[in-house]
Amino acid sequence: MEPEVIAALIGTPAVLVAATAAWLAGRAQSRGAYHGPVDAVRRAAQREAYADLYRTGRRFIGAFEALEEAVPGFPAEVSPELRELWDSMREAQDALEHAVDMVRLEGPDDLAAIADRIWSGATGLAKRGHRVREWGEPPPPFNLRPDPGPRMIERNNAMTEFSNAHRELLQAARAYLNGSAQR
Repeated sequence: MEPEVIAALIGTPAVLVAATAAWLAGRAQSRGAYHGPVDAVRRAAQREAYADLYRTGRRFIGAFEALEEAVPGFPAEVSPELRELWDSMREAQDALEHAVDMVRLEGPDDLAAIADRIWSGATGLAKRGHRVREWGEPPPPFNLRPDPGPRMIERNNAMTEFSNAHRELLQAARAYLNGSAQR
């Protein structure tokens, strides 16, 4: 065999290995160039969803507590002021439901589970005001203030669930967003 042919046969595997390594490096680099901006957009959407849930949770609990404080006794007549507070709580609950749905959509699963607990606590609290039937004439009694016993326990359990999950949301979102950004 000619020395040139032998030299070509000996060098071929090295060229193939080098070409494969270059191809793999180029592919990894192009994936990083593509996924970097996509991940940044996703992370921004998640950050906004978590912040919105935290904000609407505070808005809901403020509206609920204002309504609860406004009810002078049990039962109370529905005044225009009470009706306005009721509407405010319902609007806050609707906004909270949207925020919970966004976190469920954006994920991850552990933050979606926290959002579900926030929603569960909020619906338990809002149920206190839902005991009212349709607004009609004459206005029905407004049964928001819990009476002693099982209803008080139900209200307190819902408040505890909501408060704990709302507090946990902030910590879990920080850990997820900041911890994942370093990976």
